[in-house]
Amino acid sequence: MASLVRMGVERSTTVAPISPREQDWAQRLPEAIERGAAHLLSLQGPDGYWQGELEADSTLESDYIYYLFVLGKADPVRIAKLATYVRSKQLDDGGWSIYPGGPGELNATCKAYFALKLAGDDPKSSSLSAAREVIHRLGGLENTNSYVRFYLALVGAVGWELVPAIPPELMLLPNWFFINIYEMSSWTRGIVIPMAILSAIRPDWRLPERARVDELFKNPAHKAAAFDWSEKTISW
Repeated sequence: MASLVRMGVERSTTVAPISPREQDWAQRLPEAIERGAAHLLSLQGPDGYWQGELEADSTLESDYIYYLFVLGKADPVRIAKLATYVRSKQLDDGGWSIYPGGPGELNATCKAYFALKLAGDDPKSSSLSAAREVIHRLGGLENTNSYVRFYLALVGAVGWELVPAIPPELMLLPNWFFINIYEMSSWTRGIVIPMAILSAIRPDWRLPERARVDELFKNPAHKAAAFDWSEKTISW
């Protein structure tokens, strides 16, 4: 406060008035907390634990389809079940959300589109055509996060020039350095370090040509360079 005064900056002490809506919300908050706590307690098992199905958005199933193909374990029955689940989560506008009731999200929609192409869905189908429209409306593949582009580059679906480099030498920086892995959360380290190693190695996990997703770029100038799909293709 003193430094602000010395700099000649006046700090307002006026408290903004609370709107009627905020007053109503504040009055209902304790009751909402009590109801929430009561509901959680009603779900507790007799031995003191809580049990429930662990669910997330559709990206887990999309990723699973991807990994099964990479590992050469693309069992048709399992792939069909996973693809059915991914399709069931598609929104009316053609996208996929990342939380219940949420809007279409670019990264989740790109992953779902890619997974369904791998599963054998026709890109000309109404569902994938609608998904493509959503992806273009949200900025196209070029506006996805770096993780999605990394994920696609690993299997040759996009070029590595679209992916930020993650130097594995990051692991060698001492913990007193202002950037070091020990300042990251354990969850982050568990993702960044494997990505850094793969970024340096750039494995050649080629998938079927149908896995190409050039059509998801909004700007044709951003399309990845052509690849030779006749070599190093994983067989199943």
